[in-house]
Formats: sequence, structure tokens, C-alpha cells
Amino acid sequence: MKKHLINACKILAILIFFVLIAGSCMDSFNDAAPEETFINNKDHQVIAGTDVVITGMLVSGSDYFPGDTVTARLNVLNKGSQVESFWLGCSISDPLGSWYDLPAKQISLEGSETNSVEFSWLVPEEGLGEQLVSGPYLLTMAAWSARPGNEEADRLATVEQKEAFFVVRYIEDFSSLNDELWEISSHSLGLGKLDPDNVKIEDEMLIITLPAGTYDGGQIESREFDHLYGSYRARIKMPDAPSSITGFFLYRSPDFYHEIDIEVVNDSSGPAWFTTYADGVVSNTCETYLGFDPTADFYEYRFDFYPGSVSFYVDGVLIITYDDGLTDTPMKLMINSWFPVWLEGIKPEQDAVTLVDWIKY
Repeated sequence: MKKHLINACKILAILIFFVLIAGSCMDSFNDAAPEETFINNKDHQVIAGTDVVITGMLVSGSDYFPGDTVTARLNVLNKGSQVESFWLGCSISDPLGSWYDLPAKQISLEGSETNSVEFSWLVPEEGLGEQLVSGPYLLTMAAWSARPGNEEADRLATVEQKEAFFVVRYIEDFSSLNDELWEISSHSLGLGKLDPDNVKIEDEMLIITLPAGTYDGGQIESREFDHLYGSYRARIKMPDAPSSITGFFLYRSPDFYHEIDIEVVNDSSGPAWFTTYADGVVSNTCETYLGFDPTADFYEYRFDFYPGSVSFYVDGVLIITYDDGLTDTPMKLMINSWFPVWLEGIKPEQDAVTLVDWIKY
């Protein structure tokens, strides 16, 4: 899988990235996520035709799995002296645009009264997995003059958050290697080979070793070609092994036909490529620098792939989005560390290790 170094990137995306993360990059946002996150204020938006204002919208947690309950809350305040009555509705949209409408609630507020109105949504269980899409979900709440759906109902106010929470279909935490889902690769790649002996699970971590004095590496891949649309995230600490790379990607042979790829050079300078392949060619690529040392700590690498679009992120910061040149064929999910023929070919003087804390998709 020879990669072409293409320097032409969207400069704006790179500049935004450096402004946001230069100097010190945050740890994975999941590690620091509060139990309840304030996500929208709208400057105390007024509910039209009333003296009621919306003072905040909140959602509990960040990542949800099938069977979990998402709880959202809208805070309202009646700033007048008269009783005000209205309806509140709550809707949730998945990344593909499918909507889940929750039962509306009728609200009455006395003068100067505040209220906190809760809505709960049960993430569909695994039995509905074909319909469940991983990634960021949109949360919308609206105030209405009558029950939503009635002909006489007028929308009086709306608040929303585009990435209110994440739905995750599966997390691999590497307490062990799930042999039903993953296999360890064994074949030649680049200057060396992917050796199963270089892959192990230890201390709830996937460890891929680049042995001293060799060009060998390691890889795990999903057993099935069952990965297509969704959000893919991995928390990785790169090895200190210049002229090798670590990849987190979707792939299906033949080369250049089906691939969505994050690749990071395993040295402190942090060069990285965000690339797609389709119809036998490199359809999109961006070469940039991460702005931090990827070998010094764990960072989250992510791509969100949906029909007609793929977006790449590092620690929640958007790097680039491509809107064409994408495959629509199910692929395998893979993660590897190896020595490509198009870098210097420096053998490590001592064993270097890639550490993968988790993979979520």
C-alpha cells in the first residue's frame, strides 16, 4: 500500500488545527468529560408569545452504548407574573439523518417560577444493530403553542446541539483479544513483515512491537468485512521508531480501491496523512504535522464516515473533510505499525512499542 506524499492540503484546516492545539494538546475528551455537560445557552432565548426564557440545555454523559439511556434537560424561567403554558418536544437525529421523536410534555409555569424538564431516550438494543449508527448525535428541543404534530401547533423557540453525545456500537478495551472479532495479521508489508509474535495484550492494552534491528511490525484486523458507515476512534500512543508509521484505517483489497486511512509517522515531529482511496486511485490526501509529539502520550485519532463524506479528527479537533472520492463497499477495520518503502528505512536500535488503549466504533 504505497502512499503518495502530496503536500497540497487545505491550509485553512491546518491553521485552525495549530491554533487550537499548539503547545499543549488535551487528553482524550472522554477522560475529562463531566457527568453532566452544559451544551447550549442561546443567551436566554425567549419562547415567543410568553415571558418564559430558556436558560440552558444539558445532556448527561458523552458516550452511550445499545441499551443505555440518554437524559437531556431543558431549563426554563418565567420572568413574568402570569401563568404561562406551552408544550416542549425533544428530537434526536443520528448521523444519517434518521429522527427519533420523544413524547412531548405540556408545561405550566407560575410567575417567576423555574423548571427543569427532562427527556429520556433509550439507545436501541443490539437486536436493532443494523439500524444503529455510531457517531455524534444531534439533539433538538422546541417549545410549541400546542402539542407538536397538531395543525394549530406553532413553533415558539428551538435550541439544538449538533454533537450533543456519541453513540458507540462497540468498544474494544483490550482486557483480552476478542478472537470472534479480531485476527492477528501475518504477511509481508513494506520493508519487512507483520509478525504475530509482535502483537500481544498486556495490562488491558494492545501492544505492537517494532523489534530492534528489524523492519518487522504487527497488525490486528477485523475478521469480517462488516465496517462501513460510522465513527471510528482509537486512543493510541505511537512508538518512537523513525521511518515507521502507525495506521488506523478501513481497508479492502485490491489496493487503491477501498480505504480510509489515518497514518502517523512514529517520531516526535508528528507528520501525518489523512487519505482515501477509491476506484483504483488515491482520491483524497492531506499531509500535515500534528503539532505535538505523538510518541510522548496517548491521543485520540478518529474518522467519521457517512455516505458522501468523511471527516478526520485528532483529539476532537477537525483536521479535514472530504466530500467525494469515497468507496461505498464494506471493509475491514485495521490498526498496524510497520516500515514503508517510501521512508528512510532506519531500523530501531531498541524495541519500540505502539500502545492502543481502546478502539470505539
